Amino acid sequence: MGTPYSAILTLIVTAGVINVIMGIYTITARSKQPMAKLFAVFCLLASVYTFGSALELSSGSLAEIKLWIKVQYLGMPFLPPLNLLLILYFLGMAPYVKRYLRWILFIMPTITVALVMTNDLHHFYYRAIELRPGIDMLKVDLNVGPWYIIQGAFTFGCMVGGAFLLLLRWNSMKSSYRLPFFTMLTGLLLPIAGDFAYLSNKTPDGMDPIPVLMAVTSGLYMWALGSKGLFNVAPIAREILFESMGDGVIVLDVEDRLVDYNPAAAAVLPELSSAVIGRRLERLWSLHTDEPFIGAEEKRSEHGTSETSDLVGSQELLWRVRGQAYYYHIRSSIVRKKNGQRSGKLIVMIDVTQRVRLQQQLKELAYHDGLTGIYNRVHFLHLSEALLVDSLTEGKPISFVLFDIDHFKRVNDSFGHDVGDQALLHVVEICREELRSEDVFARYGGEEFVVAMPGLDLAEATAAAHRLRSAIAANPMSSPQQPLAITASFGVAVSGAKPPGSTEAATGELQRLLKAADGALYAAKHEGRDAVRVAEGEEPA
Repeated sequence: MGTPYSAILTLIVTAGVINVIMGIYTITARSKQPMAKLFAVFCLLASVYTFGSALELSSGSLAEIKLWIKVQYLGMPFLPPLNLLLILYFLGMAPYVKRYLRWILFIMPTITVALVMTNDLHHFYYRAIELRPGIDMLKVDLNVGPWYIIQGAFTFGCMVGGAFLLLLRWNSMKSSYRLPFFTMLTGLLLPIAGDFAYLSNKTPDGMDPIPVLMAVTSGLYMWALGSKGLFNVAPIAREILFESMGDGVIVLDVEDRLVDYNPAAAAVLPELSSAVIGRRLERLWSLHTDEPFIGAEEKRSEHGTSETSDLVGSQELLWRVRGQAYYYHIRSSIVRKKNGQRSGKLIVMIDVTQRVRLQQQLKELAYHDGLTGIYNRVHFLHLSEALLVDSLTEGKPISFVLFDIDHFKRVNDSFGHDVGDQALLHVVEICREELRSEDVFARYGGEEFVVAMPGLDLAEATAAAHRLRSAIAANPMSSPQQPLAITASFGVAVSGAKPPGSTEAATGELQRLLKAADGALYAAKHEGRDAVRVAEGEEPA
């Protein structure tokens, strides 16, 4: 035959076992959610508290009761702040609580544990612990001290605060999160009610009802954890998700008036503020880009917009903020109510500056020489074919000049490749000043350069080559040791062919002209360098 407390002891031990099982399950599940790790600690400390309570009820002496009270306090004071942190994680509010504030929550429970363990020395927590006469089992009367009241206020503050936060979010909580929401709320409201009953002496024999109630809350937690996947998805409040997004997000109503925005959007549009709420954004938009507001684009194409797609606009544009240029990919989509009715619009601004600039750099490298910045050989040949066809079709001459720097290998060997690179840049800068805007200037390879001169006949191209040669010779390059004299040799060829009948013919004619200019260049170098020669069989008028 059992004792008067057998049923109660069974419930309390059951609560302890459930908490142990949940703690082990959560740890072995290896969930990466901080909430799951916190829940495991909560369960294990709750099991310490419940097992200590059961052993206190079954104690046979005052000394044993005092011992098991101390054991209970190894877990019990930490449960309220842990529960509060669980709720903060669940609601997505933990980032608002700094790490040092989280640790502060556990200062008072730690002090409580220390005071309970040393209570016989100061009686600051319990003034006296005495056996209660006239009942069937050993039970004590607790004459509480000042710190007991302080700890009780802290406990109530944590539990009431957590319940208040949960109730505030009830209307905004998605239905898929209602079960864990209800579980947490019940896990707070039942102990609060039990504490009020205990403090009002409404419990049988003045017994603490919290360990018994934990059998109910623990069972509810276990059901939510096992069957509903309590930590499969970490519920995140809309505010945290919205506020922490790296992309700018702007919410408009059906009239394209500003409803809300996140901090990332305020960085893109610094003029955004609470004063702008309810206003249209076209004017602010025009301060940063020449492209029309994406909402205006939608209105112009509204009749052609598919009702089956909520994506109504997408564009990539140049954006200016405080004198700096950025690139943003703008996406606009319709926001609908549950019944499908349109309720507004969502504009997402994604920073693609790095990608666009990388693409620009790749394009630059595809068309230009990496060192000098002028066209490379491949792009020069592509442009020259088109110029050749246009010039000959219109009956106009086009000349080609090839030149390279004299004794360039000697410069590299004597002064190093850095000086050699500076010499190339020096020659390019001089030629840019002498050449016309319509001339096509490119690095042909190594120290060799090429110029296409549309509209110039042989005499004019030869004169232009002489000007380049003279300018290079007359402007020595500065160097740390002494000015470095640079000269170049030139070969000139002019097209006299009829308009090519095909792309292959144009390519062949271009190759013939460049080969002729190269032969003239070789002759200039063979005859002493720092000279201009025309292609064999051609003489300037």
